[in-house]
Amino acid sequence: MSEIRDDKAVGEEIFKIGVHEIELWKRAVIADQKLFKQLYGFIYSGNHRLSWRSCWIIDNASADCPELLTDKLPEIIGALMSTKDGSLKRHFTRILSRYDIPEDYIVVLVNKCFELLLPSEPAAVRVFAMQVLFNIAIQLPDIKGELISVIENMREEGGSAGFINRSGKLLQKLRS
Repeated sequence: MSEIRDDKAVGEEIFKIGVHEIELWKRAVIADQKLFKQLYGFIYSGNHRLSWRSCWIIDNASADCPELLTDKLPEIIGALMSTKDGSLKRHFTRILSRYDIPEDYIVVLVNKCFELLLPSEPAAVRVFAMQVLFNIAIQLPDIKGELISVIENMREEGGSAGFINRSGKLLQKLRS
């Protein structure tokens, strides 16, 4: 992978990968700063398929190597604020759920994540937004009460097994 350098060739390779190749791409992105920069840039390309596949790889790479994105959090938060793409919302919220949020961005992110809890959002987006809010509530207990109330209401409406499971665990931790 690291021998492929032009954007078109890398983009074509990204379109071919599946679940079985993600580990190879993840390791390559961690090892090759130039490849990381290419894929990170593709996230903001405006090409839906290229954006979400690149974000998928970057998301997975940053799970193993968090320092890849530490300085990119403001950009990711900004992109989350503006994207309508459910795949990107899922990856952005998943990424953000693994980091301490810079203080300057907490208020806007809290507001956005509460918006992402609406039933119209995909289940995975709701779960990761709830996790981001939980993480922030640990830092800022002032939002704990509101988060508990919102999660309880959401659970009454039902949801996916993953949502019910995660929300139950987070409620238990919030109440302790």
